[in-house]
Amino acid sequence: MCAIELAATYAELDYLAQTPQRHGIVLPQYPQIEIAIIPVRPARTIEVRLVIYTIYGTILEMMFGDGFYETEVEVLWNSQIKAHVYFTLPMNGSPNPKNLTEQGVLSPSKNASDLSKRRADVMIPALNTVFDWQPIYKPNGQNLPPFDIFLLCLGAIKVVAPYSITARLPDPVHIESNLVNANLQVWPGQRPGSRARTSPPFFRYGHMLEAVRRIPGWELARRRFAEFFCGIDASGVPVGVVLLEKGPYIPDLGMKNENVTTS
Repeated sequence: MCAIELAATYAELDYLAQTPQRHGIVLPQYPQIEIAIIPVRPARTIEVRLVIYTIYGTILEMMFGDGFYETEVEVLWNSQIKAHVYFTLPMNGSPNPKNLTEQGVLSPSKNASDLSKRRADVMIPALNTVFDWQPIYKPNGQNLPPFDIFLLCLGAIKVVAPYSITARLPDPVHIESNLVNANLQVWPGQRPGSRARTSPPFFRYGHMLEAVRRIPGWELARRRFAEFFCGIDASGVPVGVVLLEKGPYIPDLGMKNENVTTS
């Protein structure tokens, strides 16, 4: 959950921006875990994209490697160490990245909200709309391994990150990995296969980001990991849907495929 929330927080920023200082996250429901990003001196910044790549790659290694453990990861770019990422016990005085400014500076205010209890509707100032969703388990849906869901949602965040959260999502997006037996589909429109809206409010990457960062916490709170469906509204208007299904995706015409494997 910490990795999902931290990656999503960075994905809200300019993908190629330099983000300064020391960044860490400790969630109230997981107070024993912190992820911190510390640029190598004398540098005081690191590119947003490198942070997202590193979080994703490290979680992937933990899931399919030796398991989850306290670790330090070197961020290499052009054969140079740019930063160290720590998956560790909380460090004293760690700031909280729930809110990042446009310059990428951490807000040292309140703890991150309990993600499993996050309100369904929330104002997203950058989009000037109220985000709302209607999550449900698919009727007669099959259970899924928790790791499959976490990896697909983290991969979806990696897919969103290069785009501005205010940019329109013009086409359906399909996310899968050859490491899991499930797929994630994001459709602009009122239902899968329907056309995207041609007038405001539109389905934007920020709406997709907000949905996928919520899915793991929603399922975790209900102690069931299974196939999932949600409609997404922007200020009360249906703009998109998200599907989480077991098995590989059966291609559809017009579907933009985003495979999140690192191979």
